[in-house]
Amino acid sequence: MSATAAHTKPKNKEPPPQWRGDIDTLMKSSMSLLKAATPHMDKTLPKEQPVCYGRVKDLSAKVPPQWWKSVFADAMYLKTDGDVVEDPEITKGEIALLEAIPCVKEIFLRDSELEAGDDSPEQPESPARILDLCCGQGRHSLHLAKEYPHLFVHGHDQSSYLISLAQERASFQSVTSQTFFTVGDCRQIPYPDNTFDLVLIMGNSFGYFADEQGDRAVLGEVARVLAPGGRLVLDITDGDYMRENYAERSWEWVDDSTFVCRERQLSKDGLRLISREIITVANKGVVRDQFYQERLYSQAELATLIRESNLCLDAENAQEKASDRIITIGYDLSKRKEDLGMMEQRTMVMATKPLPVQPLLDPTSALPDLVANSMTSPAESSGPPLQGACPAQKLHSVPTVEELVDGVSSCLAIDPTGPPPAFPLVSVILGDTSMGCFGKLNNTWNAEDIETRAKLVQALRSMGYADSQVKILDNHHDLLRHFSVHQDTFVFNLCDEGFFNDALKELHVPALLEAANVEYSGAGPNCLAYCYDKGLVNRTAEAMGVPTPAEITYLGDTSTPAVSDLNKLDQLIKDRILYPAFIKPVKGDNSLGITSRSIVRNRDELRAYTDELTAIGIRDVLVQEYLQGTEYGVGMVGNIESGFHFFPILEVDYTKIVEKNLPPILGFESKWDPSSPYWTDISYKRASLSPEVEKQLKKNCVVLWERFGFRDYGRFDFRCDVGTGTGKDGENGTIKLLEVNPNPGWCWDGKFAYMAKLDGLEYKDMLRMIIQAAWARITKKA
Repeated sequence: MSATAAHTKPKNKEPPPQWRGDIDTLMKSSMSLLKAATPHMDKTLPKEQPVCYGRVKDLSAKVPPQWWKSVFADAMYLKTDGDVVEDPEITKGEIALLEAIPCVKEIFLRDSELEAGDDSPEQPESPARILDLCCGQGRHSLHLAKEYPHLFVHGHDQSSYLISLAQERASFQSVTSQTFFTVGDCRQIPYPDNTFDLVLIMGNSFGYFADEQGDRAVLGEVARVLAPGGRLVLDITDGDYMRENYAERSWEWVDDSTFVCRERQLSKDGLRLISREIITVANKGVVRDQFYQERLYSQAELATLIRESNLCLDAENAQEKASDRIITIGYDLSKRKEDLGMMEQRTMVMATKPLPVQPLLDPTSALPDLVANSMTSPAESSGPPLQGACPAQKLHSVPTVEELVDGVSSCLAIDPTGPPPAFPLVSVILGDTSMGCFGKLNNTWNAEDIETRAKLVQALRSMGYADSQVKILDNHHDLLRHFSVHQDTFVFNLCDEGFFNDALKELHVPALLEAANVEYSGAGPNCLAYCYDKGLVNRTAEAMGVPTPAEITYLGDTSTPAVSDLNKLDQLIKDRILYPAFIKPVKGDNSLGITSRSIVRNRDELRAYTDELTAIGIRDVLVQEYLQGTEYGVGMVGNIESGFHFFPILEVDYTKIVEKNLPPILGFESKWDPSSPYWTDISYKRASLSPEVEKQLKKNCVVLWERFGFRDYGRFDFRCDVGTGTGKDGENGTIKLLEVNPNPGWCWDGKFAYMAKLDGLEYKDMLRMIIQAAWARITKKA
C-alpha cells in the first residue's frame, strides 16, 4: 500500500507552530512534568530531581507508569517530532492512504455532493461519524473536516494541551461546527455504544501500556463505540522491522539551537522498545530527559489481539502481503531525513465490527409483541448475516447533530396521542413514602407529593393501561427481593429521590435494574453519576464548546493548590469572577442548597452562606459568576439513534418576583415550599428566540446528551449572563449552561410537563412519549 496522491501546498495559511515559544518556559515545565509522571519514585529520588540522569544502564527502570502524561503534555513534543507530526504534506499523504482504501473512501463520501449523482435512485444516507482516537493536536481530524465538510469528526486524546491546540486550530480553519474534541483516557471513550462508522488510530498511537491488557481495553472500547459493520483503521509501527532495525543511539538538530540525543533498548522479553530522549538547547544546556516505551506488535500478534476484541480482521488484510501494507510516508516526506524512530516504518491494519446475529424468536413468547412494530430496512429483513461476517454493505449511520436538530419532526416517530407501547406490564418505581426524604420540605412527604402520585396513576389509566397492567414499586426494602423472584417486562423508573430516598443513590436504582437484567426508562447509572457532579458537568461542557459560567471549586475541608482557604477564595472571586457571585453545591439534586442567599456580594456574605451550607452537611461548593439575564429551559424526548422531539423552549418569567424585590432564581423554595412566593409567583412562557439562537441551543443539548449518555428524555437549563442573548437587545449577552437534568422532574406541574403543555400536549401525552422513546430504544436493541 503506498500513497500516490499529489502533494500541494495547503490553501489556507497555517497558524505559526506552537512550539516556537520561550524555551525557558519549557525548561521550567520539565521538572513539574517529571514529578507528575513519576509518583512511584518520590521516595527514591531527591526532592530537587536532576534535569539529566547521566548514564543509565537499564532504561526501563526510568520509564514512568503513565509516561504519555508528561511526554505529550506541552509543546516540546511538537518541537522534537515536528518534522512528521507538524508537516501538513505528511498528514495529507496519510489521508491519501486512507482514501486509497475503497470502503474507507465510501465512508468519507457518504451523503456528500461527490457521491450523490443527479440520476441516483437511492435516498442519500446520513454523513458518517468518525472518531479520531488518540488524535493529538487533531491533524487528521482537521484535514478530514476541511476536505469533507459534510463529515462530523470527533477527536479524543488524553493530552489537554494537544486538545486545546486542536480546538484553536479548528477555530482558525473555520471547522468548529464539524469537529468535536474531548479529553480523556483512550480506554474510556466518552460516547455511547454503536456511535461511529469509522474509528482511526493514526500515527503509531497504540501499544503504550505496560502490558497487553491496556491495549485490549482500547480495542474493546473501539468495538463498543463502532456501529455494527463499522470499520477500524490502525496505523502502527511495523514491530518486526523495528525490532531488527532500531538505532541504539542517535542525535539530531531539530532546529538551529535545539538537538536531541536518543538511546534505545529492547526489553528483556523483546516485546517493547524503550526510548530515552535528552533534549539540549544551545546556551541553556539540557532542558529535558524523558523515557518512554512502546509495544512492538507483529502482524500475527495484532491479528490475535483484534479477534480477541470481537472485531473481524478485514479480508484485505488476510489476502495482502505484509509488504503491501507498509507505510514509509513519514520518512519519504520528512524535511530533516534524520531519526524518525517508531514513525519510520509503519503498517496499516483494518478490522470490522460484525453485524449482530438476529435471534430466532419463539412466536409463542411475549417478546414478539414488543418488537412486532419495530422498523427494519429491506436489507435487514432479508435474513441474518453469518456470525463473524465482515459485510461490505453501507452502514446505517447515527444521525448527525445537524439532522437531529433540523429534522426533529421526521426523525422521531412518536405519536403523543396514540396507544401505549405493547408492554404487557409496566412496573413504576417511585420513592419510598414509608420513610423520610431528605431534601424535601421538612425532610418529609407532603400533601403535594401524594397528589402528584395520584395524578400519575390517573394519567397511566388515561393512556389505556388497566390497573392490572400497572405495578407500583415503592417499598425499597423489598426491591432486591422483588427482582430476584419476578421478571418484570419493563420498569418506568421515576425514582428521582434515589434508592432509600437518598439522592446520592439515584444511580443505584438503574444499577439494580441492570443487575436484574430488566429493561427500564431513562438514564443509566453512569449518566446519573456524572451529572450529579455539577463541576464535572461544567468542565466537560466547556471542553465540548458549550458556554458555561466562570467558576471556582471550594472544598470546605480540604486545602487545594488553587484555593487554600476562604480568604484565598474571596481574592479569586475578586480577580476572576467579580461580586455578586453565586454559590451552589458541587454535587446535589432537587435544588438543595440553592436559595436567595446563594447570591453573595462580599466576603462576609460568602462566609455566612458557606457556614449555613456546612450546617446542613454541604461543605464543597462551586462559586460561579452570577448570571443575571434571561433563563431558558430545553426539553427533549427521544434518543440519538431515532432522533428527538424538542418541546418549545421555555422562558422563566420572574416579573412578579422582581416586583417584590426578590432575587430572580429558581431555588429550593420554588420546588418544595408552597407558601413561598417562589412557588406561587414564578411563571413560564414560550421563549422568543431567533431561529439561529434556538438552533444553537438545541445543538448544545444534543452534544451534551450524547456526551453524558442521556436516554429517552432530558432537560437542559441555560441562562444569559446579561440580557436575553438574542443579539437584538444591545446587551451582547452569552447564553450559558446552568444545569443538565437526566431523568428530569416528571410531576404533572413541573417544568417538563409545562414544556409539553406549550406543545399542546396533556400530562398523559408527555408520559406516553417517554415510554414510547424507551420502547423504540429497547426494541431497536433487541
